[in-house]
Parts: sequence; C-alpha cells; structure tokens
Amino acid sequence: MEESLTYTFGGLQCRLYFDGSMYIASLQTLFISDVHLGKSASFRKAGIPSPIAVHKQGFKRLEIALSRHPHATVVFLGDLFEGAQNQETEELRSLLESYPDRSNHLILGNHDYDPPEWPCLEVTKEFNIGPFVCLHEPPGCDFVRNIPFDRDQAMAQFDGLGSELFLLCGHLHPGASLKGKGRFRAKLKAYFFNSWIGILPAFGAMTGHYSLAEEGEYFGMFENSVVALGKWAKTR
Repeated sequence: MEESLTYTFGGLQCRLYFDGSMYIASLQTLFISDVHLGKSASFRKAGIPSPIAVHKQGFKRLEIALSRHPHATVVFLGDLFEGAQNQETEELRSLLESYPDRSNHLILGNHDYDPPEWPCLEVTKEFNIGPFVCLHEPPGCDFVRNIPFDRDQAMAQFDGLGSELFLLCGHLHPGASLKGKGRFRAKLKAYFFNSWIGILPAFGAMTGHYSLAEEGEYFGMFENSVVALGKWAKTR
C-alpha cells in the first residue's frame, strides 16, 4: 500500500493522498474537501465532550497537506468550516497567511454559513480551473431520496461535460463498504471518479462517510495509505 497514488481524470494526472487531499501538478493546484474545521469547538460549546486532541491532530494533518506543495493554489471544495467561526478556525487564518504567495479559494458549502472575510481566502460558489468546474454539492444531490448526483441534470447544466469539462465536488463524504470471508466488514473513506465527476473524501477527522453505490473507480483510505479498489458497478 502507498501513501499516494496517481489517477488520470479529465485528461490530467491527479495525485491522491492518504489524507484525502488531491494534487494536480500540471495545474499546480491542491484540492481539499470537507475539513469541517471548528467542529470539536462547536461540540464543546454545545456541551458535547470532544477532546481538544481531535482538533490538534486534524489540524496537523492539514498543515502537512499544505506544506507538501507550498506554492500550489489551494481549492477547498466546501465545508471548510463547521458553522460559526471560533478559536480553532482562527488557527487556519494564521496557517494560510504563512504562505503569502499562494492563493486560497473556498467553494461555499452548506456548513460554511459564517465564512470569514480574510484577505488570504477568496470565497465563491463555483471555481473553474483547467478542465474542471469545482462545486461543493454535485448536481441533483438529494440525501432524502438517497441520490448522490443526477447525470442528466449535470449534463443539462454544463455543456461538454465528460469531454471538455469535468466536475470536482465534495459534500458526499464518499466511502466504500468492503466484505470479505465470514463476517468481515470494513468501511473506508474513498475517492470516487467516473467519466464526468470526481468526488473527494472528507478531509476532516470528525466526519463520517457515505457508501455511494454508484458505478465508478474507487480509491480507499486506510490508515496512512491509499488503495486502488478498482471499478465497481452500481448497486442501488
């Protein structure tokens, strides 16, 4: 098992890391989704026990991910924050400001309802780079109806999707459910790709994952490694 793997999506080589970040060298861009920074502080404020060590370990992983490519543009694919700003989120400002020559972009997610006004962070609803349209929620996503995305809706919304344009999204916290001999079961956070959309796993430590059960290529995250799980058929 490797700490990172290379996968070609949208005609470009993408480096998939074990922590859920993805780097595209030809674009000099690092993509990270669903950090949910500040979640543990929000829990403590609400009276829900959450050790400060959870935040510190998660933030250290973010520091390492950003330091791998110190000159890269950074695109956060939504839910960078977990609600209101707090002391934990202020640490991110200091981290981003420590790279004064890089640009950072946040695609607004449904949990980013209190985005900060920082000079070091551009906030937008959509971001285009290379052949990619970066969104938070995939078109047609409906958790109530158990629909992760809708291909027809996406194709109607974006001309040339799957040939000239490709979507990069977050929001779904994709995962993969593995079954082995006997009663062996394992659920892993996972990258997901098909011919027109790529969905990154949730980077944050205090996040679950959702088995997409959609046809595509899956790459699972296991401890400090990322594993190619192959192409899976749709199972819903």
